[in-house]
Amino acid sequence: MRVEVRPAFDEAIMAAEPRVRKAAAKMLHLLQAFSLTELWSHTGLNFEKLHGMIEPASGAQLYSLRVSGAVRAIACLRQGPIVVLVSLHVQHDKAYRK
Repeated sequence: MRVEVRPAFDEAIMAAEPRVRKAAAKMLHLLQAFSLTELWSHTGLNFEKLHGMIEPASGAQLYSLRVSGAVRAIACLRQGPIVVLVSLHVQHDKAYRK
């Protein structure tokens, strides 16, 4: 699968602690190796639809990915399949706020 990174995600990674960067790098490697079916079924990434949440820039449905126990990435899907990493949230609960 192809992965694209939006500037907000990239900036959050650069500002994050080393342990978060390491977990995000591991997640990126997994995403690149997976098919869309494997992404949906992987229990560690916990890829799930965020009901009622869309990306303002594209109007695409947003999804959550587990980076680590407390860290979540917000992403959207494009045809290809392409996962677009939109943002990174180091506090789990803040990832789900509109």
